[in-house]
Amino acid sequence: MNMKFSTVGAKNKQLFVCLFVCLFVCTGYASYTYEVYTYGGNKTLHNEEAILVDLQGGMDGLTLFDDSSADIKGTSTLGQGTGGIWTIQLAGSGYLDMSGGQVNMIATGNNATAFLSGGLIQQIWSSQIAWKWAGDPPAQIPNPHITIECLDHFYDTDTKLLTGHWLNDGTAFSIQL
Repeated sequence: MNMKFSTVGAKNKQLFVCLFVCLFVCTGYASYTYEVYTYGGNKTLHNEEAILVDLQGGMDGLTLFDDSSADIKGTSTLGQGTGGIWTIQLAGSGYLDMSGGQVNMIATGNNATAFLSGGLIQQIWSSQIAWKWAGDPPAQIPNPHITIECLDHFYDTDTKLLTGHWLNDGTAFSIQL
C-alpha cells in the first residue's frame, strides 16, 4: 500500500488546531475586564465591563452601570476603608453575582439584578418596582431583581431583618432590608 501525505494539509490542520485552542484560551482569560485581589478605592464599570473580586480583594465602593457585571467570590474581612466591599451600587442593567466575601451594603435600582448565594451582606436597599404589567388581559406579575439562594429564611416585618442559611454551605446570614 502506497500512502502519500500532504505537508500543506498537515500544516493547515496544525494552524487550525492552534487557532481553535487560542480562541478558547483567550476567551477564558478575557472574561473579566478587571480582577481584584487586594484592597483598593472606588471602581465604576460601564458598557459590558466585568470585574472579579476574589480571595483578599475589596474596595470602598463598586458601581455597575449599563450591562456591566461583578462576580464576588471572596474578599478580605469587612471594615470601612480597610477590607471587604463597603458599598455596591447597581444601576441600569448592572448584574451582581455574589457567592462569597463580605459587603456592607448592596443598593439596586433601574433594571439591575443581583444573584446572592453566599457571604456576609449587612444591608440591601432596592428602589425598584417589584411588579410589572403583562398578559392579556393585563395583570400585575412579580418582577424580581434580587435572587437569594438559601436553604431557609425568615423575614421580621417589624425589624426588616431577613435571616436564614445559604444553600451552598448552610452558613447563617442576617441581612437588613
